[in-house]
Amino acid sequence: MKFELTYSKKLLFLLLLVSLVPLVVLSTFYYVDKIETESNTLKNKLSSVSETGSKNISEKLYELKDNISQIAQTEIIVTSTKELSNENLEKSDIFKNRYELENQFYILSDSFPEVQSFTISNAKTGKILFYTDLVPPIADLKNQKHFEQSIKENIQTSEVLLSAYLLPNEFGNYELNIPTLYVSSPIEGEAGIEGILTVRANLFKTILISQSDDFVTSNSYLVTSEGYFLSKPKYFDDSVGSDFINTRPELNYQAIEPNTNQFTEILKISNNETTELNLNGYSNYLGAIVVGSVSPVKETGWSYVAEVDKNEAFQKIISFQILTVSIFGIVLIGMVSMALYFASTFTSPIKKLQNATEQIIQGNFDIKTAENSRDDIGQLTRNFQNMVQTLKDTTDVKEQITIQQNLRKALEESSTVSIIDKNGKITYVNERFCKASKYTKNELIGKRQDILRSRKIHLPGFYKDLWTTISSGKIWHGEICNTAKDGTLFWNDTTIIPFLDKDGQISEYVSIRNDITEQKNLTDRLVRAERFSAIGELSARISHDIRNPLAIIKSEFELLKIQKQIDEEDFRRIDTSINRITHQLDDVLEYLRDTPLVYSKFNLTELVTEVIDTLQVPSNVKITIKDDEIFMIGDKEKMNVILVNLIFNSIQALEDGGNIEIILSKIDSKIVIQIQDSGIGITIKPIEAIFDPLTTSKQKGTGLGLASVKNLVEQHGGTISVKNNPTTFTINIPQKEGEI
Repeated sequence: MKFELTYSKKLLFLLLLVSLVPLVVLSTFYYVDKIETESNTLKNKLSSVSETGSKNISEKLYELKDNISQIAQTEIIVTSTKELSNENLEKSDIFKNRYELENQFYILSDSFPEVQSFTISNAKTGKILFYTDLVPPIADLKNQKHFEQSIKENIQTSEVLLSAYLLPNEFGNYELNIPTLYVSSPIEGEAGIEGILTVRANLFKTILISQSDDFVTSNSYLVTSEGYFLSKPKYFDDSVGSDFINTRPELNYQAIEPNTNQFTEILKISNNETTELNLNGYSNYLGAIVVGSVSPVKETGWSYVAEVDKNEAFQKIISFQILTVSIFGIVLIGMVSMALYFASTFTSPIKKLQNATEQIIQGNFDIKTAENSRDDIGQLTRNFQNMVQTLKDTTDVKEQITIQQNLRKALEESSTVSIIDKNGKITYVNERFCKASKYTKNELIGKRQDILRSRKIHLPGFYKDLWTTISSGKIWHGEICNTAKDGTLFWNDTTIIPFLDKDGQISEYVSIRNDITEQKNLTDRLVRAERFSAIGELSARISHDIRNPLAIIKSEFELLKIQKQIDEEDFRRIDTSINRITHQLDDVLEYLRDTPLVYSKFNLTELVTEVIDTLQVPSNVKITIKDDEIFMIGDKEKMNVILVNLIFNSIQALEDGGNIEIILSKIDSKIVIQIQDSGIGITIKPIEAIFDPLTTSKQKGTGLGLASVKNLVEQHGGTISVKNNPTTFTINIPQKEGEI
């Protein structure tokens, strides 16, 4: 479908395009640049915290190992270790050497406050020669990795352990389970390695976890490769409780997301080489949504994590987004308002000219269109006004308009009028047309005339001939049946006149109609009355002159059959013919008979069986009954007529054999009777017309049987319907429980 914009809309669109495109481009460029800048700033801040923390810890651990290496080379320690390694040393010498070591280590403890204890072992056997703890150190020290590396002259730290006795925490308070680690260094003399010095260090005297000053919700912590905490996170107490002394996270709790019981996303992407960032947001060990950075601590397998609440991290970006949208919205409203103002300013004079032309078409030459402006539009309107005045002065328009208006008024008041264009679309209808068709003007204008066609009355060839006549420029006159909006039919005596333009081409068709629906209905009723009058006269003659002879003929043939003077096949054909004539006579008489119902209570199932027994059912027709035993209150004789007609019709529909199924049921105080056959179906359209009098699809029928059935069902207060595929008649009769 072709879509065209009006001049005003084109102008408005152009103004908006010119003003908004640069705004959108600049805003988008600035917005993307600002978002990228803020994102890079956030990345730098997070990575700076984790990388700086990781670097500081690495330097502290390196410094710790270097200090222990220097302590191991102290002359007193080297000499005493050599002496104590001598298994034949006197007890007094053992005591003397240990005393000197204690004094030396006491002095060293002041210089190295992070060192908690000293242990000297034999390098070959691992035997403990000296220790400063109150209890002996672990017995299998020789099998520890850091001990084995020190024998190879490498200073090595152990895995992080929790202290078994009170040690000062990061705040100077003593508590159990403080994270510690062992560092072993070879004690080298002139003859080689004299022993191994093992030092237990308090991590909190070595490690300093710093928080970022750029964010209120910043949180930094240290974890092992298995995700266990080596330091207490800032908000850990909010998760595990407020008992700070007895509950510590170090080596007891992992950085696990509470909902999934998996490592937090920041630990999943950590590695031993580079700093990694997650700015998309993830759930941390508290279940809060954060962004973070993780940096490896060299030669440890540890990771330093820095996190910030996502809302705070992106607060500037969110604020900028809100500000950008607000500014863009304000500017957009301003631009649209200005565009609307200028568009209306430009198009207002043109709309006035358009309205003026419509008024002139209606015959009003007194309209004023002149503009005071000196621009091109103003000059155009003044020229138009001069043209109108010239036409008014040189033609006797008023008189012509008066005549046209009077003729139009007379036509409007007396007839139903409509106009269609050359493509068959409705362009005008009067009030009488709307009243007859039950459509509004808005529902008809622009629609095709086909909307009113009655395809049940007129065949397609009727409309084809009509259109051929008027499209050749000739006037068509005749009777047309149309369909109203509610589906009712109405007849019109119609004249269709083709109108030509100045070039002699057909431009439109004017239809003038007069309603003849009542006349048509009256004629139909008269014809129907005459037909039924003839049927009534015929019925009296049939009752006396045909039924009695038929009964005698049937009796005589039955006697001949008993005497075996006629064979079974001939008798069957004769009997079938007599029954068919009798059935058709019964249809006519039953339809004309109008007697009141005689109510009784009877077994409907037995009645169906009796009806089937009275009918001659061909051997190739199978009848089945599906029911529960049902009793009903009604006129048994008339119900017998109903069942005989319907079952007999089904038998006639099965000339080549087939199945008939009778279903009896009781649903919600209604008796439902369904008679279904496997025949070819009913060809009458609409199918409901099968119940109209004198309507039949059989050459052997009267067309009154089903009409009688419908009357009898309705006398019982019920309804009957029919459908095809398969052909099924359905009767619904309401029942009241009670006794007659």
